[in-house]
Amino acid sequence: MKEVISKFFLISFVVLFSGCASKVMDYEHMEKLEENKEYEQMIQVKELPDEESGKSLLDKQGQSPQEEKQKSSQDSGKKNSEKKKAETKKESKKIEEAHKDKKIEKKMTATKSKKKEPDYEDSENFIGRRPVKDPFRVGEKIRLSMTYFNITAGYMDLMVKPFVEVNGEKAYHFEVDIQSNSFFSRIYTVDDKATTYMNYENLLPYNLDIKVRESKQVKEIRSVIDNKTLKGSYWEKKATKEKGEKERRVQWDIKPFSQNVISAVYYLRNFTLTPGKKLQFRVADDGKNYMFKGEVLRREKLDTEIGELNTVVVKPEISLQGAFKPVGDILIWLTDDDRKFVVRIESKIKIGTIVAKLKSLERGIE
Repeated sequence: MKEVISKFFLISFVVLFSGCASKVMDYEHMEKLEENKEYEQMIQVKELPDEESGKSLLDKQGQSPQEEKQKSSQDSGKKNSEKKKAETKKESKKIEEAHKDKKIEKKMTATKSKKKEPDYEDSENFIGRRPVKDPFRVGEKIRLSMTYFNITAGYMDLMVKPFVEVNGEKAYHFEVDIQSNSFFSRIYTVDDKATTYMNYENLLPYNLDIKVRESKQVKEIRSVIDNKTLKGSYWEKKATKEKGEKERRVQWDIKPFSQNVISAVYYLRNFTLTPGKKLQFRVADDGKNYMFKGEVLRREKLDTEIGELNTVVVKPEISLQGAFKPVGDILIWLTDDDRKFVVRIESKIKIGTIVAKLKSLERGIE
């Protein structure tokens, strides 16, 4: 499956070892490059209230015990003064919650009766399109150090941001960042970011937004995967030192239940990963439709910088073209638990092996 891993792993990483520039390319028309009114009309993003987005819990999680104690003391006075008011509303609130519970129960009963679609996807431990146990937590951050011949060139961060509302629906907010470290930035600077929003209920993506800021190029990639109309839209605008400006637009018909190249990595974590299991789901990207196929090879204890972890090893089938085409397997290690954190990626290329290995892990709000 072309470019599922390459866009933010192979190409972004190998480019760290090419060229000889020390900072992000200067481009006087950056504002024009970033502008895409058509995309902005198709993807409407709004922030949710802190409690719904997870921000309030995330802020509290970052407080020290002393800060929490001080805040608790300050809040106690307000709570006492508001206690009487709260009691008068208690009865009406009970009635409201009773109605709410009935609605939730009715919805869950209806959801349980549904089979997972599409039928070619594994449905173990799913209720409809939702996993029984959600692997994602707001505030989650996985940092992988990217190495070649055991030399660290940069870092990849896979993050779960606070929930947002996209086109009127609750959505996950996922972000992947790749940055060269201070040493390699003297040779070639990479500062790339990918953002995707995924519907909370059906786990289908709305968009893909990739910002490439490197020594020899700047690029904006926007993509919309509309699983309701089964239409895909892809925009790419870039400027390079050698070839100047270039712009491309693609529209195509997509297959139902399609992921994009970034949401696919997160979507994989929803499945039950047991050795011998084979997985498949659709991916749409840049005018093309693919079927992701992967096999869970084995369980393995993995030594990492944060200690020994129980993991499962997945081998995806990926077909890449060009200079960075792997000559061997691409392997992904995920923790063997309900969260399924990505903790290692390996890809053999013509000379050596590219490895992304766990540097640190923030689990997010538990």
